[in-house]
Amino acid sequence: MAETGIRFMTFGISPYCEKARWALDWHRIRYREIGWPPGLHQILAKRCGAKTSALPILLEGTTVIQGSSAIIDWAERRAEDHARSLAPSNSAGETQEIERRSNEITAVHVRRLAFAEMLPNYAHFGKPGMFERASGWHRLAGHIMWPVAERIMMRGYDRGPGAAAESRAKIDAELDWLDAKLADGRAYLAGERFSRADLTVASVLAAFARPKEMPTFHNMRAPEALAADVRRWSERPTLRWVLETYRTHRRQAN
Repeated sequence: MAETGIRFMTFGISPYCEKARWALDWHRIRYREIGWPPGLHQILAKRCGAKTSALPILLEGTTVIQGSSAIIDWAERRAEDHARSLAPSNSAGETQEIERRSNEITAVHVRRLAFAEMLPNYAHFGKPGMFERASGWHRLAGHIMWPVAERIMMRGYDRGPGAAAESRAKIDAELDWLDAKLADGRAYLAGERFSRADLTVASVLAAFARPKEMPTFHNMRAPEALAADVRRWSERPTLRWVLETYRTHRRQAN
């Protein structure tokens, strides 16, 4: 969605950016999305007054909203149709715990696993997703800075021996926890309607569920080890639930 007054800065492959993007679309808030290539994003974030270089960042005039959860909170306040609120209808404590675990455990290990498998030999596989929606001089500068950004990413993430195996085990454990919640046939993870808990979990696991409504991952190559993870987890109840949640709730016209 496009609007000159609200700018939304993202990495295309970031689950945190997808989480915020989904909330903005869900509330039909018009914005202009701008992709910031890695490396260059550190300079641009500082220039716009953000406290850190972490994305997503939303700019409304001189107001800076940084982080997916903060952007969801902002979108909730701006929403015109309160019947579409992402706040839980009940089970607020359960919703908070699901969102916390998704942000602090699942998303962290999804990213760590991806980087552990990609950065040593396949960093170029992630480049299309990282440059998605970047244009003009941003794209040019991003390509020029790519060798430096690649080295920074290589240094900045734990890719040591056992990192991938540890992250796989952490993701498996979280999938066990989520599978148990879904075992009673519920449509939503907490409460009786779609909430930020569902949006968060689905966004975080989209890289492995590969919903068609999130084409970014279909336009990227993946190392065989990650492709094997996609195949291995595809029959998990939670991954099937992610696909259904995207199909039912992700389209902007919903």
